[in-house]
Amino acid sequence: MKVLIVGEINENKISTNSLELINKAKDISSEIFVCTVGSSEKVEAQIEGIECTYIKTNQNILSTHSVADAIKEFTDLHSIKVILCSSTYLGRDIAAFLSADYDSAAVTNVIDIDASSAFTVTTAINGGKELYTTDIESDIKIVVIRPKSFAPIESEISNITIDNILVIKNSELDVKIEKLNIEEKSGPQLEDASLVISAGRGLGEAKNLNIINDLAFKLDAAVGATRAIVDAGWVPYSYQVGQTGKTVKPDIYIACGISGATQHQVGMKDSKYIIAINKDEDAAIFQIADLGIVGDVHQVIPQLINLI
Repeated sequence: MKVLIVGEINENKISTNSLELINKAKDISSEIFVCTVGSSEKVEAQIEGIECTYIKTNQNILSTHSVADAIKEFTDLHSIKVILCSSTYLGRDIAAFLSADYDSAAVTNVIDIDASSAFTVTTAINGGKELYTTDIESDIKIVVIRPKSFAPIESEISNITIDNILVIKNSELDVKIEKLNIEEKSGPQLEDASLVISAGRGLGEAKNLNIINDLAFKLDAAVGATRAIVDAGWVPYSYQVGQTGKTVKPDIYIACGISGATQHQVGMKDSKYIIAINKDEDAAIFQIADLGIVGDVHQVIPQLINLI
């Protein structure tokens, strides 16, 4: 059973999410292909023993339909039966196009795959509190994987060559992008950080985020946030951790002034070690925390900074 990974680019390298899919694909098949999508001129995207094809797009043109057409053509050419996408904007869009192309429903938010007998996927529902399994019997199986469901493949990818490069051509269905806003990034990135410090409404107001940023700087940590303070405009959406934000799985997750709603827990509950700081001793976050500090974040965090 041949498997195709729809890869993505992050800072000219194949993304961590894509490396997670490749690692899982090795449990399913020995015949693995990777089609990496991006607009970078130079890409580090080769994994030893796996054929990598780079689908190059124009960053000023929205052409996901053309990318999906190229992936379908590649899939048909190599008689591929399983397509794995990461649950990102691009991955979900491509899965939707392929689902229509193959008249095969894509299964989304998948956290595990078992292909030992039937092709069975596991999906988390109700904020991760319940799991259900689905046997996919269609000829082409399209699966959208939730980030951090698997460990990324451990592979040296510094010496890179691309087997094939496909340049997406213009189409009458293309949408021109008038303005591209790229957020400036500094410090560890939220998705890949080993230490994450997240803020919630317990901070009171946006200006109080300075203590979170100071602590993150001291610890070389990435900063996350709850949906509530993203919606309030304190931080950009790219900071959001949770069901409608990013899924993180750091070695240490520090939740500051976060009550611990189910929607937030979905995005961080699999962290190796969780520290919660909240003045409400009945806050739900303490139910999943390894260490709980009952106290005011405005007093606790400055003391932590001074100790560091």
